[in-house]
Amino acid sequence: MSKKFIADRTLGKLAKWLRILGYDCVYWRSDDLAGLLRCAHDDERAMITKDGKLYRRRGGLQALLVRENDPFRQLVEVLRYFCLSIRDDMLFSRCLVCNEPLHSVSTSDVEGHVPDYVFHTHTKFSRCPSCGRFYWLGTHHDHMAAVVEKLKASLA
Repeated sequence: MSKKFIADRTLGKLAKWLRILGYDCVYWRSDDLAGLLRCAHDDERAMITKDGKLYRRRGGLQALLVRENDPFRQLVEVLRYFCLSIRDDMLFSRCLVCNEPLHSVSTSDVEGHVPDYVFHTHTKFSRCPSCGRFYWLGTHHDHMAAVVEKLKASLA
């Protein structure tokens, strides 16, 4: 099964969480559903949608029609359907904005680009090569890590 995904415009939170888990997930914000299908086909992506009409138009694409409304339950549904694992080495490895794999950067690279407090209290940083966004293990990371642990327990 595919490890690359495309999520329709109704599944933004799900797309973000797949990226948090390290999975390549395009979030298709456009109304151009034919374009979504082309992108899924051309990039060999599995389609994830809540739109029954779009799901029926999938042709030979691997796809999931999401039934859940709650983003956490949607994520569990996707992980189970595609038999995906939660791997610690993949966590927090993609840009949450543009889906690109993050690159580790040195502390000197972030000076002047992150708040002074963050610069002086953190030692590990990543940067998106596409949008330039910087990432570090702040309080938001603790919340996301707690959700990941809850996910692991749900899948056990």
